[in-house]
Amino acid sequence: MSFAGSSTAWPRWLDPTKGFSDDIPPRKRQLALALRALCRLLDSENLDKPAESWLTQAQAAKRLGCTADMLSRYLNRDRVPSRSFVERLYKEACADAAASGQDVSISSETLLALHASAAGERRGCEHCTELGGRIDSLTQQLDAPCPACMAHQREQEACQRQRKQDAARLRSARREAARLRAAVAALKAQQAEGLTAEAGLRDRLEAARNARALLPVPPQRRDRQQSMKDLSAARQLVTQARELDSSGREDLAFTLLRQSATELLTPAETAHVVVGLRQFERDRLADDLIHVYGRDQEKQDVMAVALELHEEGAADDAGAILRAALK
Repeated sequence: MSFAGSSTAWPRWLDPTKGFSDDIPPRKRQLALALRALCRLLDSENLDKPAESWLTQAQAAKRLGCTADMLSRYLNRDRVPSRSFVERLYKEACADAAASGQDVSISSETLLALHASAAGERRGCEHCTELGGRIDSLTQQLDAPCPACMAHQREQEACQRQRKQDAARLRSARREAARLRAAVAALKAQQAEGLTAEAGLRDRLEAARNARALLPVPPQRRDRQQSMKDLSAARQLVTQARELDSSGREDLAFTLLRQSATELLTPAETAHVVVGLRQFERDRLADDLIHVYGRDQEKQDVMAVALELHEEGAADDAGAILRAALK
């Protein structure tokens, strides 16, 4: 049975931390602690004070039918009160506790057993001392945790931890699934955009070629109209490749360059594409296009591109495409 106090600022005579002198026997200490706890439940009868004000020791003694000095002996010294005093204090404390919605926290039977044990201890009664020991043992048994309850509580805590871990793993899996779905959707969109861009480039190159048909006269070498046609198709392809490369899609830019150069463009147009890439500092795309074109195309087309590059002043690129054709 515990009668420890709370953080309330109690009057000195009701202070739950107030100790006992060494000559107070243990049964009397237990009874005194119980009596102190009951006194703390008594309300003030002075209507001029706030309801939460505490009784003074003299007021409590008057209410309980004793003197203040006698009450102090009951609560702090070795004096054991009469049974009638204990019963009266219990009755008054229960009435005030019920009115204020508090809990007495001790039964009448337990209180009287403590009183009998303390009285027997004072008289040196072996039976009363034995009874006090039995009370202590029963109190310890009541206060001791139940092994089955403790095991059940540990099991519940373990289940709760497992549920939290499972919930965390489920949330992580859902986030990963959402990330993968977003990545797949982005990849599909990128592929669709690439196919659309490639188809659009093919259409524009073909339209540019058809729209700039040559006049019905025998073309001369370095015909101006032919040169303008070559430049127009090459510029469109270079512009498209630059836009893709600038947006971080270098692979798609090179795919468009390679397919256009090998399937749609003439050797002269391909040479102008290389020159245009150099002008806009897209050297990596130009180098890759030279390497693939020289390696995969017919030797006659490679030589035509090399000749056009040489005439455009790109002698290094002309040599590079010829070397690629020899590998």
